[in-house]
Amino acid sequence: MVDTFVEEKTGNTYDFGVQSFLNVSNSMQFFDRFNISVGSSSTGPSLITEYIDFNTGEKVEFEPPSYTEQIAAVSKFLKVIEPWESMLRPGYWNFPRPDKIPEDLLIPFGEFLTKYDLEEGAPIIYSTTGLGVGNMSEVATMFALQSFGWDMARGLTGKMGLFVPTTGGIQSLYNAIATDLGDDVLYSTTVIDTHRTDFGVFLTVRNHKTGKVSVIIARRLLVAIEPTEGNVATLDLRPSEWKTLSKFTYSNEFTGLVDNAVFNKSYSYFNLPSSAAPDHYLVFQEEPTTASFAYSGLGHLFRVMIIGNKTSTAAEAKALAQSSFNTLLNSGHLSGPIQDQKLNWAAFSTHGPMHARVSVEEVKDGFYQDLYKLQGARSTWWTGGAFAVNFQTKLWEFDEVLIPKLLEGL
Repeated sequence: MVDTFVEEKTGNTYDFGVQSFLNVSNSMQFFDRFNISVGSSSTGPSLITEYIDFNTGEKVEFEPPSYTEQIAAVSKFLKVIEPWESMLRPGYWNFPRPDKIPEDLLIPFGEFLTKYDLEEGAPIIYSTTGLGVGNMSEVATMFALQSFGWDMARGLTGKMGLFVPTTGGIQSLYNAIATDLGDDVLYSTTVIDTHRTDFGVFLTVRNHKTGKVSVIIARRLLVAIEPTEGNVATLDLRPSEWKTLSKFTYSNEFTGLVDNAVFNKSYSYFNLPSSAAPDHYLVFQEEPTTASFAYSGLGHLFRVMIIGNKTSTAAEAKALAQSSFNTLLNSGHLSGPIQDQKLNWAAFSTHGPMHARVSVEEVKDGFYQDLYKLQGARSTWWTGGAFAVNFQTKLWEFDEVLIPKLLEGL
């Protein structure tokens, strides 16, 4: 989910995917290992937020709480959720049995915020990372917490630092990792057949550029992709394994940069339903939706975020963004000619399936106990957002627990 745009003329960079890292555990040491210098996360340009219903073009006279009030609510929010942190972070190793799950984790997040008088924190929770699950108010609290939880709350309230590489954008870290790994990575390569046993795994892979077929023989396999049907189709799953993994649903996220002179560089255009006005803090658009167009601070580039449902494709996401753009044009929110305006994509990225979640009924039926029974079975271990959380530094923390388990007995 790292997307670093490099401006050709100046060499300036802008990260339109992941924009900063939470200073969790040993995350700083990971950057030190690759000689990547880091600094405080920049806040970007100061923008005027204009709330618009992208479905109708109607300006939404939404009046959010002051920034101070929102941060105070997030601070209170953190105190409420702190007792549950070890149940969900840095993984579900300690997730309680069904009869021990706190009921607050299973109620809709909007209901949870109302119960604890935290509604004033909803706008900032949603606009930072909470929007990844779509209509945040309707999602079970435990999954909303995986989208915006303990560390994001600490980051916003100053209890935890945020940082970025000082040069080269966030991609610079992954460039350094690629150099370090060298030829040990098979790029442009897909698994076409797998045989997994209790004593090791055998994977047949094909390079889709050259057609070269290779066989990998290993004592352990670590799967680090979302376990969607397409991703695991060739992993020799038993019916019992797929029965568990198939229960997940996802959001599909997309982001990009558009370069159209009709946008005002002083603005962030944010999508809210008309019913959010004037102060209905828990009202959000349903997915799929174009979440926002916001000035990046670089040239005339605007960052666009699209939140899709489980089946949304890149083509559908681009079409949805174009439709939202047309609505903004036709309703007079942008300056310039209306006819034949097309979004000029300077960059586009498919982040794919994210925010893996299941129904409350499945959670109550012991889903996470069943999911973690897959860890180590048939010499296979699993990491990634479905088994932990989408935040990168939290995933690294999860992996520091997982890797010793994977290596045990070798």
